[in-house]
Amino acid sequence: PTFARAIVRRDRRSRTDDMARVSTGIRLGVLCLALLLGAAVAQDERRHVLTDIPEANDDIDAVAVFPADVDVSKGFPSKAPLKILLGFRNNGDVPVNVTHIAASLNVPQMFSFYVTNFTVQHPHVTVEPGKEASFEYPFELDQTLAGHDFVLAATAFYEDETESYASTFYNATVSVLDPVGVFDAQTLVVKLVLLAIALGLVYAGVAAAGALPAAEKAIKKAAGAGKKAPAKRRETGTGSGASNENNEWLKGTSWKEGKSQ
Repeated sequence: PTFARAIVRRDRRSRTDDMARVSTGIRLGVLCLALLLGAAVAQDERRHVLTDIPEANDDIDAVAVFPADVDVSKGFPSKAPLKILLGFRNNGDVPVNVTHIAASLNVPQMFSFYVTNFTVQHPHVTVEPGKEASFEYPFELDQTLAGHDFVLAATAFYEDETESYASTFYNATVSVLDPVGVFDAQTLVVKLVLLAIALGLVYAGVAAAGALPAAEKAIKKAAGAGKKAPAKRRETGTGSGASNENNEWLKGTSWKEGKSQ
């Protein structure tokens, strides 16, 4: 009987261990599934609005205008407040709701590689049929991008009762410039180095041609030509020679040298 009880206890203990293993496996499986679902949801939430751009609505006209307060004809200055004005016209028969406006900088010839995504605006403005509206989209370019060309793309997202649409109202290659009124020490150093190299090459060429002494003499002569020789001081003596010369016109009069009447 004692042996039989030991076998029963061992069998019960084995079953308990198996159930614990199964329960642990189920818990681990549920935890992994929850983690996978959470990662998928988080990834969907982090998905940028510019990742999947829907088709445009043919009844919508979207145009871009840059205000005249900042000159962008030769490029876009960095580290300066910029803005795009969106002109949005609804030529359709149903109202549309403008939900998002977004813009990005992308690598030329490789548009899928973006450099930066600007802040997404959420106007949520309804444009009725036959009406138009304007929107202002502000953005700013980082100073580290200066000296390079990028593709600037700005897109408006809108929807009606059944579909979602998007119209890219600006898409062009732009040059990012240095900040306006900011001293560029790096550019100055580069220019000074190039100037020193150019002067060194000129000096070496003159020395190789054997014209260095003549060049130095010409430089000294040119430098000396700018200096005026000091004017000679004219002295008027009081001796007899000077007196005779100065009193020549008194000859034949009653005046005598050394005396005055």
